Amino acid sequence: MEKIIAIAVGGAIGSVGRYLIFLGSQTFHSQTFPAGTFIANLTGCLLIGVLWSFFDHVHISETFRLFLFTGFLGGFTTFSTFARESVQLFKVGDHLQAFFYIAVSNISGLCMVGLGFFLAHRLFRI
Repeated sequence: MEKIIAIAVGGAIGSVGRYLIFLGSQTFHSQTFPAGTFIANLTGCLLIGVLWSFFDHVHISETFRLFLFTGFLGGFTTFSTFARESVQLFKVGDHLQAFFYIAVSNISGLCMVGLGFFLAHRLFRI
């Protein structure tokens, strides 16, 4: 039961964080590009790269690992919202924006995970 609670609490915190990023992003993005999801997903990719690399060398409990990766980062990032927003762009006929969003999100996400690994190695000398 402890692991379930850890995942639930982490997911709640991550989801609230994602929503706060959505609110903050509304002040500087166009209505057609889903900046809030994009920023949350890229931030989550960077964090998972840094944390995964760091915790490969520093022991943490399985419960804390579930809280952090499955709960917090699972709630913070969202593939389902990304997919829905992509389909919505296609539905409204904004095909170029949809393809751009899909390509940039995937390529940038992979780069952010790699950057996270790189930063963890440089910052923590691991």
